[in-house]
Amino acid sequence: GSSVQLDGTNDHVTLPAGVASGLGDFTIAAWVKLDAPGNWSRVFDFGSGTDNYMFLTPRVGTNGNVRFAIRTPSQAEQIINGAAPLATGVWTHVAVTRSGTLGTLYVDGNAVGNNAINLAPADLGRTTLNYLGRSQWPADSYLDGQLDDFRILPSALSAADVAALASGPPVITSPT
Repeated sequence: GSSVQLDGTNDHVTLPAGVASGLGDFTIAAWVKLDAPGNWSRVFDFGSGTDNYMFLTPRVGTNGNVRFAIRTPSQAEQIINGAAPLATGVWTHVAVTRSGTLGTLYVDGNAVGNNAINLAPADLGRTTLNYLGRSQWPADSYLDGQLDDFRILPSALSAADVAALASGPPVITSPT
């Protein structure tokens, strides 16, 4: 019945170590309402440093689009770019899935990008820096907005299932 309100200055949520370490195929989904489009802010960022991570950013830099990325010390970054940055001032549903080696990025239930993603969260090992609303890079913006209904699922939802998750905005009584 309530969302997490993040102020864009220093607020974030820390999740337990290894929260995604057992995942091969997966779905990570959330509702996001941005108050401001901070450069390189994060919906989520799980990792163990700036060479071992996976993240979802609503906006790459000042003019970029929504992006999912994953990287290990031994494998270069693999990315899925969307077609636009996430909107501000409205609730937007975002989801990332990986099935086999195909990663798909969804916005409001629509696939907006896909790419070959050979890395899985399990390849990151037991991550210790697992954040909602914060990046592992100190220069990146904190998320300024609200998050709700954050989910980590141990399988790739179908496009129809992602669309069902995004079929209506979350019912928010008040931010916390």
